[in-house]
Amino acid sequence: MKEASFWKPYIDILPLEFHTPLQFNEEELKFLRGTPAEFAVEERREGYREQYRAALELVPESVIPRDVLTFENYLWAMTVLSSRSFSKDLMEGSLCVLTAESEVLMPLLDMTNHYPRTPVTWTICDDGVGFSNFSAIEAGQEIVNDYGQKSNEELMMGYGFCVPQNPLSCFHIKLNYSQDPLVEAKERILAAAGLKKSHDQYIRASELPIDLLPVLRVMVMTDVDLYYIGQDTNHDLFEHVGLRIELRARFLLMFLLEKKLCVFENSVAGLPAKATTTNAQVALIYRTEIGDILRSTIYNLQVAEQDIMERACKVFEGGGHELPRYIYAGKSESAATGPTSERARADIAPSEQFTDSVLVTSESFATDQAFLEASEQIDVDEDVLLTLFLLRVRMVPSSPWHAALRRLDGFKHPMLLSEQSTDVGEMYGEMLVEIGEMHDSLFPLLTEHFADVFPAEHFTVDKFLWASGIVEAFRV
Repeated sequence: MKEASFWKPYIDILPLEFHTPLQFNEEELKFLRGTPAEFAVEERREGYREQYRAALELVPESVIPRDVLTFENYLWAMTVLSSRSFSKDLMEGSLCVLTAESEVLMPLLDMTNHYPRTPVTWTICDDGVGFSNFSAIEAGQEIVNDYGQKSNEELMMGYGFCVPQNPLSCFHIKLNYSQDPLVEAKERILAAAGLKKSHDQYIRASELPIDLLPVLRVMVMTDVDLYYIGQDTNHDLFEHVGLRIELRARFLLMFLLEKKLCVFENSVAGLPAKATTTNAQVALIYRTEIGDILRSTIYNLQVAEQDIMERACKVFEGGGHELPRYIYAGKSESAATGPTSERARADIAPSEQFTDSVLVTSESFATDQAFLEASEQIDVDEDVLLTLFLLRVRMVPSSPWHAALRRLDGFKHPMLLSEQSTDVGEMYGEMLVEIGEMHDSLFPLLTEHFADVFPAEHFTVDKFLWASGIVEAFRV
């Protein structure tokens, strides 16, 4: 605006146009539908609009006339900053006086393009900074820079380009568990394990973030898990913590990603036939890799789930059962608990053996004909039938689940510890009463009608409460 400005020669050589998604037209934006960038563009644009409205109030028209301080010009200036600025940290140690809070513009150095893995070194001197890439530069050869470890979404949003087959590309998801009634207890567990409670996770095609599964393990924990794990200050959430939690963590992630993939694939119908502009071609590179990341991650999760089920079947065949770590900690009879293999296999093992033989479901009643016939005459919820079945299994040594259930003899649902803690009593008191009333409504009536199936000594109120606690705590 000012012809005499010291910075005018620099301003004059800045690009008049940029190619970030903020400058895309409607047809080009269609290529971002169903991707995380679709919402990131709107969030960034709205953020700039809020800043622009604030600028209109704070900057007098005598300083910047309103025909100059338009939103389009403000957007141009912000894109200059996002695509060409350097961190203020780069200047630490220099004698230059900086008033900027976080970013600075460096004429000439900001003209270098990005080339991944370029060996670049920045040096500090009294009156500025030095830049070297430690390679011989021939006449006419382009000098390049490395913008850092950036995904294609970051490169596209900040600079307006993508790197084909970028190994750093990722899919951004937000884990929102703020409405979970157990959120405070879960955040305490995360803190004790040294995990941040950040909701932002970035998934690459070849690997999950190192702390994603540990956070998911906590997210799927029940109140019982939290009660017992909360007593153990040495828990390591980066290890396998039991069959049920491992499966639920992966089920949750796969559910989230499959929803994202569904939205992504449904958006294909509205795409233009061809990417005819540079902006559209950049967006298509990004879009293609997002689909690849989603599909490969879902596949790898399916493989991991099958590996877990396969191992559980082997443990079951050996007379054991996968149990939460707080059940078997320090006991010699614990099942194998090493980390599961995440390897990709061409053939995914079937899960029928797992669901038919390892899990205890209503289908399991068929293994005990006497119980099956009796259960068909009892009008109660499935949870109650499962409770009765567990007590039946406990009294029948030939049952496939007998050994596993006997390993739970010492387990107590927190509701059974209500006398030891006022807080526990308040939390589970009502549940304790309801289960006790359910027992009283069934016995001695069931014993009178099916004496061989429900003998009184095996179906006392204490044992019924114990078995109800097993169902409540370990259901999948």
